[in-house]
Amino acid sequence: MFEAIDKSGRRINSQLIQAERLKQMELFCPYCLNRLRVRQGRKRIHFVHLARCTGESSAHLGWKSHLVRYFGRVGYLAELEKVHGQRRFDIWLPERRLGIEIQRSKMTREEWERRYRLDRQMMFEVRWIGFHPTSGRIIKLDGWMKQALQTNGYLDLIENGNINRYGYAIPFTKHLVICQRLDMSLAQFLTPTPEAFPRKFPLTSWIQMVRKYRMRPFFSSMPNHLLKQPLYEAGMHVLSLPALCFLPLTTLLAFRVHPFELQISIYLALRGTYTENRLTHALMTCLDTCRILYTSDVLQRVVGEWSCLIDIAQRLNQENQLNHHNRFEEDVRLAGAVQLFVEKETGI
Repeated sequence: MFEAIDKSGRRINSQLIQAERLKQMELFCPYCLNRLRVRQGRKRIHFVHLARCTGESSAHLGWKSHLVRYFGRVGYLAELEKVHGQRRFDIWLPERRLGIEIQRSKMTREEWERRYRLDRQMMFEVRWIGFHPTSGRIIKLDGWMKQALQTNGYLDLIENGNINRYGYAIPFTKHLVICQRLDMSLAQFLTPTPEAFPRKFPLTSWIQMVRKYRMRPFFSSMPNHLLKQPLYEAGMHVLSLPALCFLPLTTLLAFRVHPFELQISIYLALRGTYTENRLTHALMTCLDTCRILYTSDVLQRVVGEWSCLIDIAQRLNQENQLNHHNRFEEDVRLAGAVQLFVEKETGI
């Protein structure tokens, strides 16, 4: 390994400091916090452990022990590092045939999907617990987190010494979502029913996010002929686009694309005239051009939600409740209408 930490927690790279100086330092593994020593390899200087490293951080180890003790107190037998065939679980509850994975290190979406398929084949129930990259309702979805959220409908994240559950994610960048914190109990952890909780629309936060996007310098990750070129040819700017280009579409989490960029591109392609057939065709064309994979089931769910929110915007327009001369005010009114729709649908 080429990285270590010193007593103060400062990162030390073996390639940036002379060997003699490194040998005088007291160095530790950034994962298990055990002592390291300096070794001169054939080509490069690196660090090696004085004792065997488990590859697990102190936080990971600490939470495994904490959960085993907790389950013991509430009457469940909990086993550490239980192996079943090709799978090894951090914690195993034999009475429920339920495995618990505490994921501290980064893991790819593909690796999570591989383990998920194995679990389904073996008919195991698995609860994944991650670590919140920051705190609060805004979450950066790295690797496995996005796939787990899409598949399960929720994420359990360790945050400030607690395990919090988040659901109803609305993407507002390629990797960031704003979520709703759901109530967590032992019963909910063992048998998750995130759909049982009424959805609450984050009105103020959403308005602020749309405003920030409108005000920032415009750049696009999509091909120029799909977004930037049509935008300029239409003589428009992000500030002059209608509010229906910035809809809170939860289903867009399925695509590896910026949700606002996709909505703007579709608006320009359809010239603001939406029908389900036109929307489906334009969306398929855009996704195919960007080489983004999708299934017919996902496409149907996206078009269904999109069409529903477009209907809300068009209804407001017919009632002359949208101020097209002030796009910020239009954003506020449309967000308020979406909030009323969500609360009505979920019975708040």
